[in-house]
Amino acid sequence: MLHAWYSLLLAASLAWTGQPFSIDHPTSPNAAVEVGEALQPAASSYPPAVQDALRSVRKAGGHTIVRADKQTYVVIGAGQRPTGGYRLIAERIERKGTHGYVIHVREQKPAAGAMKTQVISFPTLVVTVPDSQAQINVVFR
Repeated sequence: MLHAWYSLLLAASLAWTGQPFSIDHPTSPNAAVEVGEALQPAASSYPPAVQDALRSVRKAGGHTIVRADKQTYVVIGAGQRPTGGYRLIAERIERKGTHGYVIHVREQKPAAGAMKTQVISFPTLVVTVPDSQAQINVVFR
């Protein structure tokens, strides 16, 4: 009976005062990758064609190029991973000629011995290039 009383007291205090918390996304909304002389911030919402490409690349892995809104979106997926903690990182973007770009991507694995979410994950990354005629080459490391 005593444990039930403490549980009710805790539930009432949390309901009365609230429990403020924030879950921060691991990727900053202002994340940017340096492209020569310019920085291109990552967009928070994508056109429908990019969302469709995300769905198809998510499980299969690889990359797809989508041209929309006078930009080129490069949708990159690592495929299925056994736990959480995996992410794709665009290390650098090199400009090659007028419309050529090389995107260097690496997969970051969870640290050895770290606690990991025990769920299957599908790391993805979307890189936006402000050139609708961009010729993209993706290099995985």
